[in-house]
Amino acid sequence: MKHWIILILGGVFFLVGCQQKQVNTQTEAEDIYTEEQLVAGPMLGYVEHREAMVWLEVLTGVQNVGINYYPIDSPALARWADRITEPSAVSNVYHFTLQELQVNSTYQYDIYFDEVRQEFPYPTQFKTRVLWEYLTDAPDLTFLFGSCNYVNDSLYDRAGAAYGQDTKIFETMTQQPADFMLWLGDNTYYRPADYSSASGMAYRNRHTRSQPVLQPFLAAMSHYAIWDDHDFGANDADKTFDLKQQSLMLFKQYWANKTYGEAGNAGVYSKIQMADAEFFLLDDRYHRSPNRYPDKHSDKEFLGKRQMQWLKEGLMASNRNVNFRFIVVGNQVLNPVNDFECFRHFTNEWEELMEFIVQHRIEGVVFLSGDRHMTEMNFFQPSKEFYRLHDVTSSPLTSRPFATIADYKEFYNPARVDSTLLTEQNFIKASITGSFLENDRTLTFEAIDASGKVRWTKSFHENDLKVPNGE
Repeated sequence: MKHWIILILGGVFFLVGCQQKQVNTQTEAEDIYTEEQLVAGPMLGYVEHREAMVWLEVLTGVQNVGINYYPIDSPALARWADRITEPSAVSNVYHFTLQELQVNSTYQYDIYFDEVRQEFPYPTQFKTRVLWEYLTDAPDLTFLFGSCNYVNDSLYDRAGAAYGQDTKIFETMTQQPADFMLWLGDNTYYRPADYSSASGMAYRNRHTRSQPVLQPFLAAMSHYAIWDDHDFGANDADKTFDLKQQSLMLFKQYWANKTYGEAGNAGVYSKIQMADAEFFLLDDRYHRSPNRYPDKHSDKEFLGKRQMQWLKEGLMASNRNVNFRFIVVGNQVLNPVNDFECFRHFTNEWEELMEFIVQHRIEGVVFLSGDRHMTEMNFFQPSKEFYRLHDVTSSPLTSRPFATIADYKEFYNPARVDSTLLTEQNFIKASITGSFLENDRTLTFEAIDASGKVRWTKSFHENDLKVPNGE
């Protein structure tokens, strides 16, 4: 009889314990859920004179997401942002447009989850663009750029030493006063388990974007992006990638550029203008032919005919308020001894673009590129009668550097500007300063390592990027 009583009491205690454990587990889950509703963001996307975009990703349990924004000195003028995207089957991402803004004004924006205002340990603010054309001198402009952001994920990484390096470089970048960041491709690294499905690629974007160290940087300035092979598909991926449409869909979900491609011609290419600078953001993957085509093959395309025409027309349409025309692309453009991926290996298109720039006397052209796991500046002299073109390559942010370059012929690259080779984590800070009205603008590049130390500096006066004796 005692045994039965013991068993019954034990059963009762067991059931009570299980119930209590279930309640505790549920409570803990709810606590975690309410404390960690945000997966990533907010990220500040494009910012114009009268409009801006804010991006964020939340957990699926958040029923209502909203953004309230107002001039920093006039909270009474607050209004709610328009939500322009709904969560998809593979990501719970939102884009909000903040409209009817005033020029040259600082705005505060507050994030609400299910009507509860969220607190952040860093500012959620932005400043709209200055209206200066035909009114006053051009404002100074500062921007950062870099490529190759690999975040370790041991379950999916290759064997051996970790490929991803210290992510604290983003703390250094957050502390750099700048108007915006240009991500030049390989912004995340798809693994083989990722690029076989859209949900796998969504996981990789979410994993990379959710790194805690990245969040203050995403809110600190505007962010614009292009892609390269590793955030498009497999290594050296091209237009034959079977999931390229899904990859493009995810790129649009995880970035907040103002436009992508053209009607009838998909891709991530677009153009932005800031101060007296234009940026032609190119897509080197969606329409790209396989690298194994012979370089002179008539069908071998890097940008594709439609995008090439878009670039040419954009360069021709550029007006007199522009001194600097940045052509931004994932691969290097001018390196003559690059045995890996390079625009120069697509000879027909490369020569077509160089000849176009020279023939039409396009001034102020500077190429910005990534991909190489090293930083350097290359030059190309199209002719004695033309100014010297430059290609500034910035890489890597967090991936393994090209530390063995001394074992390659490329170490003796004759087109490299002296003292610009850097084979460790870094980014580039570019600044445009001086008087536009007095034709005295200067473009300065600073290569900065993960600790914040400036490793080299190169400057160009606006006259250095003009055709000699040109009009």
